[in-house]
Amino acid sequence: MKTLFCLLLIISSAYAQDPTAYLSNFDAKIYSLKNKGVKDFVVDIESSGLTKYLNDQQLFGKVEEVVFRTYWTATPERLAIEVIGLPEGFKEVKEELKMNILGMMDNLLPQTSAQRFAGYKFVAGIKPREIQAQDTTGVAPVPTFILKFNEQNKLTEISAIKPIGTMVVKPQYEKESFSDGKLVLKEQTTTSMENGQTLIVSKELEYGDSQGIGVLTEVEVETTQKSERPETKTLTTKETVNFKNYKINTGDALKYFLGEAKAAPVKK
Repeated sequence: MKTLFCLLLIISSAYAQDPTAYLSNFDAKIYSLKNKGVKDFVVDIESSGLTKYLNDQQLFGKVEEVVFRTYWTATPERLAIEVIGLPEGFKEVKEELKMNILGMMDNLLPQTSAQRFAGYKFVAGIKPREIQAQDTTGVAPVPTFILKFNEQNKLTEISAIKPIGTMVVKPQYEKESFSDGKLVLKEQTTTSMENGQTLIVSKELEYGDSQGIGVLTEVEVETTQKSERPETKTLTTKETVNFKNYKINTGDALKYFLGEAKAAPVKK
């Protein structure tokens, strides 16, 4: 037992001296469909708030349901989103809608630290269990990020050091019965402040089962906008994004990329 304890101390010290290795170790502890042997999947993503918004704006007349059918393969890694439920044409609008959904994909397929901070160099922070990601390009809007970890080596905060304003992201990870001892993102709060305006985006993630594999099923998003001006009202909106009709390792995504698949009707 003493030998094992000493070995753990040596490993911990090594990671502290090598921020990149420390982050790689953390990334390896995060649950992802990739480490469950998923090579190919299709999922329908729906946003209650988006359908309501489109109907309020009357951009397409009456919209019953908008679905973003998402295709992904591991080798080679490819991702495509098909918009179902809107009339033909309106390519630019659809591409903009797809970009909004892409922001949700990190909840489904978590990026590694190297992917998330591409173009940044990792160095040891000023305090223990802190790592700085420093821009190496000279053109990034955020020159430095500070990543903070707790005693259990869980990421607890990402702070953006910007020329103007601040941004702080606070994720909360837990282990679930389906995650094989790995960490699952359960909640995340992002607070941005700039020019007297504060934007708070809170997410709560729910998971379920598809074909014996733990999958993301729902993300509840609450967005609050505040202003330092006393006459300005605080605005709060809520949105639920659902992930359903998974097809895992069936080859349907591969067929799509090979041009062999046709969009099937959306399941109710």
